[in-house]
Formats: sequence, C-alpha cells, structure tokens
Amino acid sequence: MNTFSSQNHKWDPFLAEPYRLLFPLGIFFAAIGVGIWIPYYLWPQSFPYPGLEHAAIQIQGFLYCFILGFLCTMLPKVLGIKHLGVFQLSLFVLGLAGFAITAFLQSPIISQALHLLLILNFLAFVFMGLRKTKIHPPATFVFIALAMTADLIGTVVRVLILSGIMYPLALKMGTLLQYQAFPLLLILGVGGFLMPKLFGNGILDPKALQSQAGASIGVLLPLGLLFVLSYSLELQESHPILSRIGYGIRALIWAWFLFSRLGLHRIPAGLPAYLAGARMALYSIGAGLLLPVFFPIYTVAWEHLIFITGFLWVTISVATRVVFAHGGRLDLLGKNRKQTLGYGWLLVLAALTRVCTGIWTQGYVFHLVLASGFALIALVLWARINLPLVSRFPNGARP
Repeated sequence: MNTFSSQNHKWDPFLAEPYRLLFPLGIFFAAIGVGIWIPYYLWPQSFPYPGLEHAAIQIQGFLYCFILGFLCTMLPKVLGIKHLGVFQLSLFVLGLAGFAITAFLQSPIISQALHLLLILNFLAFVFMGLRKTKIHPPATFVFIALAMTADLIGTVVRVLILSGIMYPLALKMGTLLQYQAFPLLLILGVGGFLMPKLFGNGILDPKALQSQAGASIGVLLPLGLLFVLSYSLELQESHPILSRIGYGIRALIWAWFLFSRLGLHRIPAGLPAYLAGARMALYSIGAGLLLPVFFPIYTVAWEHLIFITGFLWVTISVATRVVFAHGGRLDLLGKNRKQTLGYGWLLVLAALTRVCTGIWTQGYVFHLVLASGFALIALVLWARINLPLVSRFPNGARP
C-alpha cells in the first residue's frame, strides 16, 4: 500500500511522485549533454573531445533521471508496492548528480560505479516492495526486467574493464547493453502497456493495468531474449554481415511492436501534439534500426536517429503526459500545440543535422554545434511548457 510515514510528511509528495525532482534534474543533464559540444568548438585547445562524456550524460544522466522518475512514480500505483523512502530518493538524486559530475570530469570508473549504485538502489526498491504484494505485473514488464538486467550486466562489465580486471574486448558489448538495449527494451516494456491507452485516448487506471498480467509472456520473453542476444552479433567485426543481421532482428521485433502490439498504423490523425510526437519518435527508432541493414557504413549516423528523434523525443512526450496529469491540468494538453510542434521540429532539425554530419564530414564539429543548438532550444521550449506544472500539487499535498 502507498501509505505515507508521518515523520516524513514534508517529503511525501516527492516520495510518492519522484518525477517532481528527477525530471527537472534530467532536463538540466540533457542541456549539459547536448551543449557539451559548444565549448569544445569554441576552445578546442583547452576542452578535450567530449564524445564519451556526451553519450554517458545523455543516456545515463538525462535518460536515467526520466526513467527513474517515471518508474518510481508509476510502479507503486500499478503494483501496489510502497513508494520510495527518503534514503532511496536521496541516493537517486545525489547518485545522479555525482554521476554527471564525474562523467563530465572524465572519471569513468567513478561514474560507472555510481551508475551501478543507482541500478542496485532501484532493484532494491522493486524487490523489497514485491516481497509484500501478491499482485503480478503486466506481461510487458518482462521487457523492463530484461532492460534492467542488460544495464546491470553492461555496467558491471565496464567497471571491471576500467578497473583492469576484465579484458577490454568485452567493452563494446557492455556499451551496447547500456546505451542501446537498455532504453529500447524499456520502451518495449513501458510502451507495450501504456501507449495503447494513450493513443486510444483511454483512461489510465493503474489497477486496470494489472489485468494484463501473464497475457502473452510466453511470446514476449523469447522476443526480449532474442533482442538482447542480437547485440552479440556485432562483436564479430571480421564478419560485417552479422552486424546487419543483428540490426535486422531488432528492426523486425520493433516492427512487431509498432504494428502488432500498438497498431500504430491504425491510429487516426488528429492526435494531441505530444502524442503525434511520440508516434513520430517510435517510427524514427524503427528507421534508425532498419537503415543500418542496408547502409551499414553510416551506422553511427542512423543511431542518432534513434537517440535524438527517438529516445529524446519519446521521453519528453511521455513526460508531458505525466506532468500534466499529476499537475491536474490535462485540460491544457491541447492548448500548447504550436509550442509542442515547435520543439518537435527542432528535434527533427537536430537529428537531420547530426545525421548529415555522419555522412558528409566537412565542417564536422560546426555541424555538431548546430545540432546541439537546435536540441537546446527544443529542451528550453519543453521546460517552459512543462516544468511550471512539476511543482503544482492539485490535491493540496504540498511539501
């Protein structure tokens, strides 16, 4: 049950809805992650190439803030488990801040160790809650379990390699599990039960979601395992065809998710702007998975379709629904259409600029900065619309 502890009453709104702290922190990290190219362009002699830090802060900083904020708000309502405690929430906030700082300062062992601590803190929150409940999760949550497992394994592998304990050959697999398998599987897991309701304009009743438990786990688990195992094909660099097969497998599973599970092709036009953005983001991820099958030489460019108009766009789209719903202003969702479409098109421009950078390399760093600028403006627009509602408590539960 979600009962508040009287001794922590000032923290209760944040413990029950941790997105109120973690979403603003995530947007701050996203701004750092995409903006990190600007000082590199202006002061290349004193600012080192930030490629690894950019990826880490974007996936393990920005994305993790939104994932933890969403899951730790949603899971107690869906599964009936106890909400976060003060120690757990504090560990998330401090751990994420410490991760971003150490990643920015190029201390990968410390940053990955802190990320491992965040994973363990989340798993402890879930397992401690499930011990006291008989409710079974929706079937698609098997993808969430696989996502967390992939991230855990990938992080442990990277920590061991950075510590000199494991041979560096496994580094690529660890990175693929962290930066690709983890977020993609989470979208399959969360989107598989959430998106049909959103696209169908249905009521999101957490208790009703429990009825989906076990509906098709016999199909979902093998698909999830195949999805994860497909990344092992990319390790055989002497056989490039295997990498294309791996992408092909993931593209097919993603197509099944979009058209069979979500029925995305049957959704009529006229969606609210934030849902139109989510649909475009899901299609963009599919394109980013399919294009390497036919044009593998530009794989890094196609991956940025997945990252920018995929992960970034779908994350802030779902976050929009969370912020407006918990802020008690769902009636306003359709009143920011121009601004919502505006930041969506800016993300498209950012992705196209970044993709072109990977294909035509002349002016490489300048175009990275240009893509960063488009993305930064998009984030500012999203924050201007959504962040004021983060501190709105419609039920009078104020800290």
